[in-house]
Amino acid sequence: MKTQNKYLSRGLLGVVAGAVLAVSGGTAMAGAHGGKYPNKPITFIVPYSPGGGSDQQARRLQPGLEKALGVKVRIVYKTGGGGAVGFGELWRSKADGYTISNVVVPNIVIAGKKASVGFKAGKFSYIGMTERAVGALMVPKGSKLKTLKDFIAAAKANPGKITVAGVGSTGKVNMAALGSILNIKYTYVPVSGGVGKMIPMLLGKHVDAGMTASNHAVKHKASLDAVVVAGSKQIPALTNVPNESKWEYMTTWGVMAPPGTPADRVKVLSAALLKATRAPSVAKAISNGGYENMYQTPAEAAAYIAAAVKKFGN
Repeated sequence: MKTQNKYLSRGLLGVVAGAVLAVSGGTAMAGAHGGKYPNKPITFIVPYSPGGGSDQQARRLQPGLEKALGVKVRIVYKTGGGGAVGFGELWRSKADGYTISNVVVPNIVIAGKKASVGFKAGKFSYIGMTERAVGALMVPKGSKLKTLKDFIAAAKANPGKITVAGVGSTGKVNMAALGSILNIKYTYVPVSGGVGKMIPMLLGKHVDAGMTASNHAVKHKASLDAVVVAGSKQIPALTNVPNESKWEYMTTWGVMAPPGTPADRVKVLSAALLKATRAPSVAKAISNGGYENMYQTPAEAAAYIAAAVKKFGN
């Protein structure tokens, strides 16, 4: 009987120990999937093709974000519709802080004006804007349109025959503004997928000019010439390029999350974004690349977008 009781006691102890292990194992498993945020890789959607401003922004920020968040940040491309495909992908993503994307202003507002896109620019969860660049009109090296004066003269001598490429409807709006200021007529050529798709068209001289931004003018100045940049402030990396003060075109890049992303997770992402953007190497790369640095809180970014919606949304 004593022997039987001894084995019974051991059996009960084994059952209890197994139960403890099961409970602790279950707790560990729950912690692995539902504990401190973030605890798994984050997907970063780039709405434009590789090589463009959005891709450059994502690649610059990726190492700093990974270091600050402690998880991998995976970049994926969802291109088309002047950014609308990628913005729409984010709109439909789960609002858990594990999917983010670039936001480009005014592109997101202009693309969002179409009822068919299915998203509203003002409704995303904004994390912060990181950089901005003024507009730039570019031509291939060796072009007869070497200066802004040459460009204007050619456009007026051949109304509608000068071709200008731009990214979707955003490029169309921005070139229309410059065309109105210069009082010229031209033919606009829309490009889907971003500036990365436009550069080969310019290099191959399939179009006469390209509507881009100062960052692209800096990146490609070995093979392309900028004939004018927007605004009255000279770009340090483009000291020989004239300004058009009446032209107010500016592109701004930032990071956003799906609508309804929890505020505490937006706060974590914001802190990581600010840390990544302020890293000396990143800040220097932004400045040297023809951009102006920006450091925004989620509230400041939301206000910035609201102002853009008011300005470009009609």
